[in-house]
Amino acid sequence: MKTSAPATVNEQTWRSKLQTKVIDMILTFIKSRRRTTRATLIRALGKTIFRCAKKTRNRAIKNIANALPELSIAQVSALAEKAYANCAFGVMESFWLEQLEPEIFCDEATLRILQSGQGACIATMHLGCYDAVPVAVQKLANQSVTLTDIPSFIEQGESHYQKGNIIAIDKNSSSAFSELLKSARNNAYISLHSDLWANEVSVDFFGQTTKAPAGVALLSAISKKPLLLGYAVYQEDTRIKVFFETIYQFDAPHPNNREAKTPEQLMQIIHQRFEDIIKQYPEQWYWSYKRWR
Repeated sequence: MKTSAPATVNEQTWRSKLQTKVIDMILTFIKSRRRTTRATLIRALGKTIFRCAKKTRNRAIKNIANALPELSIAQVSALAEKAYANCAFGVMESFWLEQLEPEIFCDEATLRILQSGQGACIATMHLGCYDAVPVAVQKLANQSVTLTDIPSFIEQGESHYQKGNIIAIDKNSSSAFSELLKSARNNAYISLHSDLWANEVSVDFFGQTTKAPAGVALLSAISKKPLLLGYAVYQEDTRIKVFFETIYQFDAPHPNNREAKTPEQLMQIIHQRFEDIIKQYPEQWYWSYKRWR
C-alpha cells in the first residue's frame, strides 16, 4: 500500500507530461502552416471529432432544431457539423493571437468609448474567433482584459494572451470577479463571454426561458462603465471582422428610456442581440453547449 501511491503519482505525472508534449507538437506544426491551410486542417479535424462525439452532436442538433424550427433535419445536421468545424478553428486561433489582424467596425459613439481610455465592459459570445474581440480591443484601447479557462495541460497557456498584449484572468480563481472589478476601476476594457448558461438571471432566448450570466452587466453597473457588445465573424478567406455596439451607458441612458436598467433587463437586451447575430451567422456559433436546461 505504501509503495503504490508514488507509482500512481509518477504515472499521472508521466501521462501529463506526454499529453503536454503531444499538444505542443501539434500546435507547433499547425502554427507553422499558412493560415488558410490551418483553417482547412482544423475544420477537417473538427468535423471528424464531431462525427465521433455522439452526445455533442446530438445536443447541437437538438439545439438547432429547437432554435430554428424552419430548417429540415438534413439542414440542421449540416449546419451543426459546419458550426462545430468553424468553432474548432475559432478556439485554436487563441494560440496565435499576436498574428490576428481583425477588421474593426462600430459607430462613432462606440468608437469614442473604445478610444476614450475610460474603460468599458463588453459582452461577447462564442461566435467565429472567440478571442478576436479582446484582440480588437487591444488594438483600439490598449487595455484589454478577458476572463479565460486555460486547460491545465496547456503549458504556459497564459503566454498566448501575453503575446497579444491581453491580460487573461483565470475564471476558476476565487478572486476572479474582484480582479475584474479592480481592472474596470482602473479603466480597462473587459471582454466577457456572456452567451453561456449560468443560474444568475432569467432571459428569453430563441423563444425559450433560460438562465444566463449577469457578470458583465453587474461589473458595468458597479464600476459605472459603458456596457458594450462585441462579436467576431469569419469571412470566406478566413479574415476576421469584429463588430462593436453600445448597449447602455449608466451616465447617459437612451433618450427614449431614461429609467435605469437592471442587470436582468440588460442581459435580456444582450441576449436579444445575440439571437439576432446568431440568426445572421448560424454556421459560426457554438451550438453544442447545453444552454437551455
